[in-house]
Amino acid sequence: MRQGIVYFPNSRNRGDDIQSYAASLLTENAVLCDREHLNDIKTPTKLLCNGWFMDNGENWPPSRNVNPLFLSFHISTKSQSELTSPTSISYYKQHQPIGCRDTHTLKLLQKHNVASFLSGCLTLTLPKYTGQRGDDILFVDVMRTNYTSSFRKAVVNRMIPKKYKDKIEFVTHFSETMKSQSSDERMEEVKLLLDRYKKAKVVFTSLIHCALPCIALGTPVVFIDAGFQKKRDRFGGVTDLFTSLLHVDLPFGKRSFLHKLARITYFYRLFLHTINPIDESLFQLAQTKTAHVKMATRLKEGFSNFFS
Repeated sequence: MRQGIVYFPNSRNRGDDIQSYAASLLTENAVLCDREHLNDIKTPTKLLCNGWFMDNGENWPPSRNVNPLFLSFHISTKSQSELTSPTSISYYKQHQPIGCRDTHTLKLLQKHNVASFLSGCLTLTLPKYTGQRGDDILFVDVMRTNYTSSFRKAVVNRMIPKKYKDKIEFVTHFSETMKSQSSDERMEEVKLLLDRYKKAKVVFTSLIHCALPCIALGTPVVFIDAGFQKKRDRFGGVTDLFTSLLHVDLPFGKRSFLHKLARITYFYRLFLHTINPIDESLFQLAQTKTAHVKMATRLKEGFSNFFS
């Protein structure tokens, strides 16, 4: 039986590819299986079923040709109704226990009496970097990315202390060119990205799949919790792994009409002074947490037992 890992061809977020890359390091010659069309698989496949599920909930569960291992599994609010339907719950029970990436998914499945446990994210299994680090300070998509670029730029600029204004390198996980790249090209991009992270002095980000890889690589990371009023279902059991967690209250950062109007008209600029610059000590972080190590070990063992 062939081995498979989950891949999302239509993604514009490198974070999806980082998860697929982490899975690829655990198995040789794995077939990439489209996350949104696992129901169409015709060849018997042992599948590592990890990551965010999914855009097209009507395509769930996978076909009978799939023998899934659920590790680092996340049920999104977008397709929650389909992924917790009676048919889906019956499917999970056939393949339990389910390794959940976060406490949201864990509680959701336990509510339906599905045997499950908190596994953490598969990116925690990335090998730790023990080489020399540079002086790079990276800002990777700080703040939720669905705000206007002018609003995000103004807020992030306010967050950076004057001392570090010219010392920051900005990186993004989002690219519209991903869809036109081959899977090999996309995996090469992931390798280059992770190479930057592992050699960085410190990384500031609002992306879970930047912060978690950094933890595994041994890079100090500050998670900026900014603009996540509602989209917090992925945070449970995850954010306590970060070296540091910084919550930022955004002026007019809510989804209401008045807040959106304040952002569009630039009225928010009158209130930027309410945002305090990041404490300079966070730019000098040298230590990382090790709470993820047990999770990573369990993930590897679960994978090895299933695919051996």
